[in-house]
Amino acid sequence: MAATPGVIIKRAVLLFEIERRCSFADCNARAFIGLTKDEAMHYDGFNCTECERWNADELKKTDIPDWWDEIRSNREPAH
Repeated sequence: MAATPGVIIKRAVLLFEIERRCSFADCNARAFIGLTKDEAMHYDGFNCTECERWNADELKKTDIPDWWDEIRSNREPAH
């Protein structure tokens, strides 16, 4: 019996979702950002889904209290 071709979907476990607002006064759209642990370690901002502009951002301890120490200790130093 031949193997049936299929679609392979790479999955990542979502750890948490943060809510932000676009920093541009003419937009101020709400943004919901889902992050995995790896993405959280490298998170430095987001593109607004409304105006498509980059918003520099950092995670705060209140965003991820249960993972804060682990994620902060694994972050790469800024260059």
